[in-house]
Amino acid sequence: MGLFKRKPKVTIEEFCQQFYDTQIFNANIAGVDAWKMFCETAFDLVVQADQSFAAIDRAKFQEELRAIRMELFALAWMHRFKREELTLPQSLYTGRYLEEKGKLPIWDIMGEYNQAAARSTTMTETGQQVDGPLGRAQIEHGNVRRFEMFKRWADAVGDRSTTEQREYVGGCVARVANRTGADIKRGDCVLVRLLASRLADRLRCEANLNPEALFRLSAVIYGLYRGAKEAINEANLPR
Repeated sequence: MGLFKRKPKVTIEEFCQQFYDTQIFNANIAGVDAWKMFCETAFDLVVQADQSFAAIDRAKFQEELRAIRMELFALAWMHRFKREELTLPQSLYTGRYLEEKGKLPIWDIMGEYNQAAARSTTMTETGQQVDGPLGRAQIEHGNVRRFEMFKRWADAVGDRSTTEQREYVGGCVARVANRTGADIKRGDCVLVRLLASRLADRLRCEANLNPEALFRLSAVIYGLYRGAKEAINEANLPR
């Protein structure tokens, strides 16, 4: 009976488009914008812990959370598939999707959170930067990985590609490489806390928020990762 319940196989582009269209940019359920409702609930949850958060622009909060969600979707995708033959096309498609939707600012915001993912790979569980020979070795390994991946895909793009095309591929390669090794297994892990801190900083409220409010932001962020992971695991995607 399991064979008859299996979902039809979809391509990377088909699944990403479906997820983005129905869960992020047009998440209407019975005429209700489910994504906006989720953001409003998350916003109020933080306000309950720290009234100063009420001064934050709700539309700005929603846009930042949207970018975080898309970055976490990409991270969950990497955790599922790992191989660059599947992870890089996902990143390439996401940028094109946002451009077609007129949402390129979200792509740029995603880059801010992608950098947080990169920083987390060279930090201890307590959030301290790994220093000494081990820290330098990790950074060097990451740089070598980026260069090798870029060279492989630059060769695949070919000499006839435009400078803009090569730069775009290079940027996507860097983002995929930045996610490699980023761990988000626990709700209180260093990556979740880095993302929450970066979000608060971009909202210009990090210095004012109390620990409970930051924890609630972290919980919201971790929930977004879990939701993306569940959706990806349920889909019949290429391996």
